[in-house]
Amino acid sequence: MEGLLVALVIAAAVISRPIEMRLWRAGRISDRTLAIAGLARFPIIAFLFGLILGASIPLLILITAVAIVPGLMFYRFMLDFIRDTAVR
Repeated sequence: MEGLLVALVIAAAVISRPIEMRLWRAGRISDRTLAIAGLARFPIIAFLFGLILGASIPLLILITAVAIVPGLMFYRFMLDFIRDTAVR
């Protein structure tokens, strides 16, 4: 059962990216929203894996907090990258 849940989490993470890109290119979501969605994917996946594997609440909070740090560090880079690649 855990294997199925892990596969579902991975599939959701992989499938959501093209949907976000289509919405962004259509002008439905902003550059900032796309950057946040891209960088928030890793902490969400880390949280869900910890939850599926039965981690304790303090460990789950710690894992999620540590997973947020790279997103905070690379937000400006990701936003600039998205703005540079925009063909508008």
